[in-house]
Amino acid sequence: MNKYFSLIKASMSEGMNIFKVSTKKQTTFTKIFLPIFIALIIMDSIYSYSEMIIIQLQPVKMEFVLLTVFILFTSILTLIEGIYKSGNLLFNCKDDNLLLSLPIKRRTVLFTRILKFYIFELLYNSLFILPAIICFAIHTSPSITYYITSFIGLFIFPIIPILVSCFIGSFTTFVSSRFKGKKAVETILTIIFLLGIFYISFNADKLINDIANNSSSINDFITKLYYPAGAYISLITSFSVYKLFEFIIINLGLFIISILIIGKFYFNINSSTKAVKTNKAKGQYKIKNSSPIKALIKKEFSRFLNSTVFITNAGFGLVLYIIACILLVIKFDTISSTIIEINPAMTADYIKSSISIILFGLVCFSSFMTSITSSMISLEGKTFNILKSLPTKPYTIVMSKVLAAVIIMIPCILIGDIIVFTKFKFDLLSILLILIASVLFPLLSETIGIIVNLKYPKMDAKNDTEVVKQSMSSAISVFIGMILLGITGYLLFKALDLKFSNNNIMLTFIGGYAIIYIGLIVYLNKTCTKSFNNITT
Repeated sequence: MNKYFSLIKASMSEGMNIFKVSTKKQTTFTKIFLPIFIALIIMDSIYSYSEMIIIQLQPVKMEFVLLTVFILFTSILTLIEGIYKSGNLLFNCKDDNLLLSLPIKRRTVLFTRILKFYIFELLYNSLFILPAIICFAIHTSPSITYYITSFIGLFIFPIIPILVSCFIGSFTTFVSSRFKGKKAVETILTIIFLLGIFYISFNADKLINDIANNSSSINDFITKLYYPAGAYISLITSFSVYKLFEFIIINLGLFIISILIIGKFYFNINSSTKAVKTNKAKGQYKIKNSSPIKALIKKEFSRFLNSTVFITNAGFGLVLYIIACILLVIKFDTISSTIIEINPAMTADYIKSSISIILFGLVCFSSFMTSITSSMISLEGKTFNILKSLPTKPYTIVMSKVLAAVIIMIPCILIGDIIVFTKFKFDLLSILLILIASVLFPLLSETIGIIVNLKYPKMDAKNDTEVVKQSMSSAISVFIGMILLGITGYLLFKALDLKFSNNNIMLTFIGGYAIIYIGLIVYLNKTCTKSFNNITT
């Protein structure tokens, strides 16, 4: 029995961090207390939302709808997180070769994998559902059976989302072992999830009122659609020992049956992820020659596309830009009305006449709040010495990163521009100036990013998340972008107040930022080689 506990303990040592905070020197504070502190902040926020909802539900005596909604909401979050995490916790684990070479039954290895996955999702699930359970208890003072049912429910609620995510994760892993599609799936799901959070945040008041006004129908729909929610609500409203055992047995039965099914093909899928495909046609090799800059740009594209966190962090602002342009086209009257409510001095005609400035501001926002190059040097990590050994000038290597980032950004910005151009009438000069800005601003932003990353590289990161989200260069680049955005926004409003023409305003900003960009290029050309060679891994 001891060997099984040792196996489980060893398995739990990797990949179980919901909030990973890495520093050069790991301390008890960074490993334990800081993640707990972050978790408590999240739970406090969820509790606040729960309280807002339950206060609206109390007059109609439908407080339990809070739990119905949060069980479904948390299950969806757990499902999304499970699909994203299943690849790391179930398939292609670092210790596969070691475990499978030991005299341990394969079903034992699978059990430790599933147990590890379950515990991770249980912790993740509890961040969202536990505050709602506590909020309900504080506001309704329920009987002891509520606490018993809720305690058992905490362990049962993650089961169905985990099982579904296991099957979806198995399928996507199987497909990605033959095609390169898993990163795209992960990225799309992550972006959808983030857009959902933005939508909920901006429409929180409306959603809460809708829940309160339609609480009965919402509760009936969810409880009929999703068994765990229906069974749990039935238990807390009319407790029955028989129903409680039924609730436990059905979920555990589904869990055991699903594990037996997954076990039939788990090891075949896991093996296929490590298989190396070779060209069966012997002697047919084709080598393509390309310039150093072209080869380096291709390398940066490959690195970008193979990192979900990099794509999500860098690309989310570009997705928002396209969405903002679409909303500007289809919801212009609503947006105009909102602006007029905020500032009665505005008129619909004036807002429409300023549409070129609005689009210009959106291009500025999207460009300055997207910094891809601020992570590109750091993402090289231990392979940076290979770049140093290339017979290519450091300036060429650095500029390849800037160009790759700009090539990623500009098409997205141009898509948004074209969407707005098709709806509103722009004169030829306005179109030309906005298109110039759509190229210049990304060049400026990404040049700033690469300069900062050369100055503050993080070459000892354990994963992409540390570099993209937690490095000093990323934070400084975002901060500089916010400063530039704030200055631009302030000066734009001042110029509009002074009744300057839209084209003159845009031309002035483009001229000013072009001078700054040229200055940065000169500075980068002079300092690049020294900064590049001083970086050590």
